[in-house]
Amino acid sequence: MAGLGFTEVGLALMISLALTATCITVIALCARRQPARHVAEVDNFGHINHAVFIFDEQRMISAPRDWREAMDDSGLEGSDWERLHLMLSQRFPGMPELPELPEGETFRIYSATLADDDAVLRIRQVGTRLRITVRENGPGGLSDRHKARLDQIRLKRLQQAVEKISIPVWSMDFDGRILEENPAFTALRQQQTGAHDITAPLLRGSETEHDQPDFTYRVMLDPRGRSPERWYDVSAHRHQGGWHCAAQDMTALVRAELAQRNFVQTLTKTFAQLSTGLAIFDRDRQLILFNPSLVDLTSLSPEFLTSRPTLIHFFDNLRDRQIMPEPKNYASWREQLSALVSAAADGRYQETWSLSSGATYRVTGRPHPNGAVAFLFEDITDEILMTRRFRQQLSLSQSVLDAISDAIVIFDAQGIMSYCNSSYRHLFQIKENADLSEVSIQDAHRMWARRASALGDLDQVLARLTSRREKRAEASEYTLALRGVGEVPCRVQTLVAGACMVSIGPLRDVALVPEAEQRKLGHVPGKRPGSTPQETAAE
Repeated sequence: MAGLGFTEVGLALMISLALTATCITVIALCARRQPARHVAEVDNFGHINHAVFIFDEQRMISAPRDWREAMDDSGLEGSDWERLHLMLSQRFPGMPELPELPEGETFRIYSATLADDDAVLRIRQVGTRLRITVRENGPGGLSDRHKARLDQIRLKRLQQAVEKISIPVWSMDFDGRILEENPAFTALRQQQTGAHDITAPLLRGSETEHDQPDFTYRVMLDPRGRSPERWYDVSAHRHQGGWHCAAQDMTALVRAELAQRNFVQTLTKTFAQLSTGLAIFDRDRQLILFNPSLVDLTSLSPEFLTSRPTLIHFFDNLRDRQIMPEPKNYASWREQLSALVSAAADGRYQETWSLSSGATYRVTGRPHPNGAVAFLFEDITDEILMTRRFRQQLSLSQSVLDAISDAIVIFDAQGIMSYCNSSYRHLFQIKENADLSEVSIQDAHRMWARRASALGDLDQVLARLTSRREKRAEASEYTLALRGVGEVPCRVQTLVAGACMVSIGPLRDVALVPEAEQRKLGHVPGKRPGSTPQETAAE
């Protein structure tokens, strides 16, 4: 530079300063344009892997063109931020609802919902502006595009199925906002009042049941107008952003259950009024139903009966309390009980238990639907006592009539012989075990005629007995002529309920002598050939 003059040196310095200023300007311009380059960055293969959105409060200032077109074609309503929030919040849960970060924060990162999705959402706030970056970590290749197309086809088919299905289906977040719904759910909300009640249990459950992946409940919705209420079973599945829900109309089932419950209550009230003890065992032979009379008759405690004892345990307790006869051979008791259950299941079991307390029970086993067995316990002590008393009265009446020397026979309102004493049997030689249930008035008249020595008043007696128009209470007197006896008075007396009594006598002693001895005395009753069995009941 020794050969250079002052002018050349100054010119060289000016050129250097100009070049330096030019470089600084270029660098500054590049630095200013750097943010705009991230709006749609591409990788080395030409695939877009960044999408940047810039918001000034609710208004979107900058966005990739394809995203802006997608937002416009989505049909979503609301501000730019609300539409973008609906598009991104399902993939990136936790995204803020308002275009701002919490106070004191300027940057946040959100991961995608799916485990195999490596995308991230970054939010940076500078003043009132919000910069949102969606970054796809992996470049999209041909296989990714093909998979995305298949997913779109599957999603479209699924959407069509969900839209046409008659079951209400919807998605909601944890705050109760409906994110997606099918037409059936839309119609449900329009038809029912208080439709928000269908999601209320989910909101209550989301506060305390964070570890519960599934939620099921039943809800009743009031329809608009005068239609009856509707019942729905709602099944919900938890995901990171809220709930996927479906509702099944269970109105018919609820009404059937209510009708069944009312029917059971009616039966229970009816059974509670019965004096017969009832015990029903299911197909597993466990007690499922009993009434209060069973407690009174068996002295078993309600606590024991409500514990659903088995049938064997039930009868063991009856035996211990001496409510059933003690088995002669206890070793074969279980086999006998098995036979008892089998007979009850076939409807063949009926026994009378005479207890040591003096009570008498009639136990009946009957089959029940679905393999169940029902046992009925009836206290027939009074009935048995009344039957015994009635038999005693009959025996006493028979003894009184047998003690009367006159021959007495009684015909019922149908004209059938129902009763006769020993004198009558001896007079007309009727065997003690002869069946009188088929002997009519006409048969008795023919029997009398065979023994008669003369016809006498026999026809008048027959006319008096066969006349149902005569209701006179006074007796009619007649005379019969009998072989070996002679003439004896005959009296016909009307009794209660249309019955009639015929008394023949008083008789001489020879009339009461057995036939074998009468033959020795020469007094043999006559017999007509061709007589009927009823006519010859004494032979």
